[in-house]
Amino acid sequence: MSLRIFVGIDIPKEVKIALDVEADKFLKYATESKRMLTDNYHLTLKFIGEIDINQIQELEKILKSSLKDVESFDIHLKDLGYFKKKDGLIIWMGVLQGVGALKGIHLKLDTLLSNKFNIEKSKFSPHVTLAKKVVLESEDRLRKNKTKDYIFHVNDVKIFYSHIVEDVLTYTPMSSIKLLER
Repeated sequence: MSLRIFVGIDIPKEVKIALDVEADKFLKYATESKRMLTDNYHLTLKFIGEIDINQIQELEKILKSSLKDVESFDIHLKDLGYFKKKDGLIIWMGVLQGVGALKGIHLKLDTLLSNKFNIEKSKFSPHVTLAKKVVLESEDRLRKNKTKDYIFHVNDVKIFYSHIVEDVLTYTPMSSIKLLER
């Protein structure tokens, strides 16, 4: 049996709820959008894709070994941005502080996991996706609006299982790899 997997940072529930409020401010101007579920908000470090269920323990072992010297750190989320795709915009919340720590972890994992699971190395631009397939009458609204600051502490990195539950895309944490307390 294979599972669709990615490695990422979970976000505290209270921050996820606040991100919903920020998304609402912008999505009210959208003529179309596919909003992320509140519980699905996260920061992706490395998308793995489909792997056999028997490889999960191996992935966990690689993560524990690679991250054993990485200290916990703070993430500071602020301001919205967007990527243009052919089916609309992807609206995201940016990372203001903690980018260096996130990029350091991604760099450690990218080569190791790309080689091990035969996947492409990836560019890394840390963000939290709030909505996909967004269609706006004017993108100017996104250029002019700022958000509140949201700060949280990252104590671990998680392995997430991406699957459909009752016709809804769901990201379920499967395993947690603790970072060193600073």
